[in-house]
Amino acid sequence: MNIFEKYPDSDFLKNLPQDSDLFRLRERIIELFSHLDGLEDSHFQSQLEHDPEARLWEMMVAKILKNEGYEPKSTDHGPDFIVEKAGKKIFIEAICPGAGDEGNPNSVPPIKYGSTVAERVPVEQIVLRICGALDEKKKKYEGYLKCGIISKSDICIIAISSSKLSPRANLSPPAIMRATHGLGNPYVIFGSGTWDESEGIGSCESIQKASGKAVDTRFFLSEEDSLISAVLYSDCSFFSLVFDLLAGSIIIHNPKARTPLPAGFFKKINEIWTICCHDNSGWRAYPLQP
Repeated sequence: MNIFEKYPDSDFLKNLPQDSDLFRLRERIIELFSHLDGLEDSHFQSQLEHDPEARLWEMMVAKILKNEGYEPKSTDHGPDFIVEKAGKKIFIEAICPGAGDEGNPNSVPPIKYGSTVAERVPVEQIVLRICGALDEKKKKYEGYLKCGIISKSDICIIAISSSKLSPRANLSPPAIMRATHGLGNPYVIFGSGTWDESEGIGSCESIQKASGKAVDTRFFLSEEDSLISAVLYSDCSFFSLVFDLLAGSIIIHNPKARTPLPAGFFKKINEIWTICCHDNSGWRAYPLQP
């Protein structure tokens, strides 16, 4: 049963435009839902109306897991998905952070279409929203641990979509690396010679909110976040012209994880593996190509 047949009263589905040669959104959502069908919770339809991007992201996560050869399970209580492999339980909790309340200086401001001048990309606000999503889901996992839904030996993954923040969230270095590894903006230094130059990425270990409070951006460089094994992150948007979910997603391993996610668990998306010094004074991230 496709999603239109299963949820015929959904206003969100009714209002999706008819497929054209360029945009085949209805065909796309039918294919995505085929990976989730049977895993959605009892609140799926009401949440599809209230927060469709979040439900679409759940479909995308289910597709990634099934494309990797896994058979995810789900319940109304606990993380969104669970996968079992080699005697280990892997839990995935999905989140799609929004831009925040309009007018809040810490929120991502809306794009001003038709502006006569170039606008500044709100990098700090984007990273703050992702930092908030990481913290929210970490606390949720801590609650699951306290209630006995998960154990200390389980693998815990946070799956984050930037689709509500796009297209400006598609940064270099990626917004998720700015929130987990304290990365800043790229830079280049020109010397006096014709070819004398150097380049790199600056450090940004915290972002100051409008209240003056500093938000740490080194989520994966802290022992306090060792419960989280990895982050699955995607800049892919359901509503984009080009939809390439696997190419638009990465998995970032937590070098401080209590229970690490084994390398190669995801074989079809890029992996980032980080090696840290014991005192956190230095680290190096390595891309493991699929």
